[in-house]
Amino acid sequence: MKSIFFYLLLITLFFSQGCEKKQVVDIYESEEYKTLTQKDINSGEAIWAIACFRCHMYGTNGAVLLDEKTYWDEAASKGIDKLFESVWEGIQGENGVMPAKGFCNLCSEDEIRKSVFYIFHLAKKVQASNEQKASS
Repeated sequence: MKSIFFYLLLITLFFSQGCEKKQVVDIYESEEYKTLTQKDINSGEAIWAIACFRCHMYGTNGAVLLDEKTYWDEAASKGIDKLFESVWEGIQGENGVMPAKGFCNLCSEDEIRKSVFYIFHLAKKVQASNEQKASS
């Protein structure tokens, strides 16, 4: 009887582990974002310079511009995993297509992940600069 109880307990624990939902953390509140090193920022910036800026700097293909605070704040609330997946695999957005890997086909998962953090880092800088100009 004890062994049946033990096996039922093990089975319950095994299956319950897969049912737990991972809590989504806003990118800006994530530990990974808060602890970005200069090396991480530089790596993300390099990918931005060869791929991301083409659309997000000018709105090409319906891409969202960096100064659109509401969009970036809402996107940040989806968490890094969801946003990384959208960039890695590509996604059809409201105004256009985010191509897989942002056309950075030779980029690694780590580089794409850093580029996602970098674009949020850059969006915050652009938004702060615009706020400062508006208050001057």
